[in-house]
Amino acid sequence: MASAGAGTDVTAGPESDHDGLHLDADLLETLGARLLSAAGMSDHSARSVSKHVVGNSLLGVDSHGIVRFPQYLELISAGSIDPAAEAVVVTDQPAFTRIDGQAGHGVPAMIRLAEYTANKARSAGMATGALINCGHTGRIGAYAETIAGQGCFALIIGGGGHTRGNPKVAPYGGREGIMGTNPYTLALPGGPTGAVVVDFATSTIAQGKLLAASKTRTPLPPGMILDRAGRPSTDAADYYAGGVLLPAAGPKGYGLGLIGELLAHGVLGQSRALNWLVVALDLTTLSDGGDFQTRIDDYLSWVKSRDPADGFDEILIPGEPEYRCREVRQHLGIPVAEEIWEEILGWAERSGVEWDGLPKGPLQ
Repeated sequence: MASAGAGTDVTAGPESDHDGLHLDADLLETLGARLLSAAGMSDHSARSVSKHVVGNSLLGVDSHGIVRFPQYLELISAGSIDPAAEAVVVTDQPAFTRIDGQAGHGVPAMIRLAEYTANKARSAGMATGALINCGHTGRIGAYAETIAGQGCFALIIGGGGHTRGNPKVAPYGGREGIMGTNPYTLALPGGPTGAVVVDFATSTIAQGKLLAASKTRTPLPPGMILDRAGRPSTDAADYYAGGVLLPAAGPKGYGLGLIGELLAHGVLGQSRALNWLVVALDLTTLSDGGDFQTRIDDYLSWVKSRDPADGFDEILIPGEPEYRCREVRQHLGIPVAEEIWEEILGWAERSGVEWDGLPKGPLQ
């Protein structure tokens, strides 16, 4: 078997892509955009969110893939996301940008912030951005990859969710939630896929992966969650029945997550979902003047040439598993679980949205 890379979903992957119904990515992207437009999003925002969501499914990051369409529609219906809102730049300095999401969806806002921050870093050498007051921002690795594509090193940290509802990640040694999953993402250009992207929650597992596991009824690996009584569980339903996530690597994940909470809440202020800090460093400015890209690529090639451990076929660079999954799914289509597809069809029927070329009934 191959080694897992950052962001690869424990609940899915190309190895399981040969069974069940598979749907074309372009058709799913069109359907998702129509559903979000019908819910009140502008055509541009609906298309950008749908492209992001389907792109995640192509990569095998099913926790942030099409399972999110029903969730986003539910959040809009409940008033948690304002579909008509457009993000506003509230601070625009040579090396800093602050964007207010205006309670809208976080994906268009984060796309904008990543582009602003990368462009300013190319000019100033280093730039920082902050995103506040927005809904769910999707897969953060996508924005770090955008920044890396501009020749920069990217660092993105999220947090600030402990004040909204019931925080779902326990501290090391605790059994009650005190914060969100508070992701960290790092990226820079290089390697076999064009960018090395390390994207991880500071909890044992991302909440989106729990959502995907609950939909597919896939047991979790041990050590991920506690049930409401504080007992270890492998059933994702126990998390949604009042359980909590544990911090990744014990005190290490707890410490990283706590820093994210202090930055995103203590410094950036009250959040709607999570607040975000984005940092971009122009690598040409940072470099010693040598050919840093060749040094990066030479080192990564050397890493890949090392002997794998027992049980592994090869050493992979973070991002390679997702890249390979995309190649498979572009050919076979995106696998769709029955429960998820029926939820999407239900939203389409209620919204009066057509789904040309897609199955119109439950999976067989």
